Amino acid sequence: RGVNSISFSSNDAVVATAGSDKTARVWSVCSGQQTSVLAGHDNAVTSVSFSGDGTLIATASADTTARLWCTESGAQVQIFRGHTGIVG
Repeated sequence: RGVNSISFSSNDAVVATAGSDKTARVWSVCSGQQTSVLAGHDNAVTSVSFSGDGTLIATASADTTARLWCTESGAQVQIFRGHTGIVG
């Protein structure tokens, strides 16, 4: 499935991708290895972005939610609900 968005961390060591498969994925730039899968959205992830300090990743989705994730652990931190259409 397709990749809808990509974002580099502030130190350029990590990349996050937003996928049509309902996940975002976190990758090591140096090794090219996937380090975590951010799963929880019910539809395609349309956008992904790191916080300024790189500790959090924000995702937006066609499921009408935005979510925050811990970059290091991949744990979901918060769900933002309230939109009535695709968040992107």
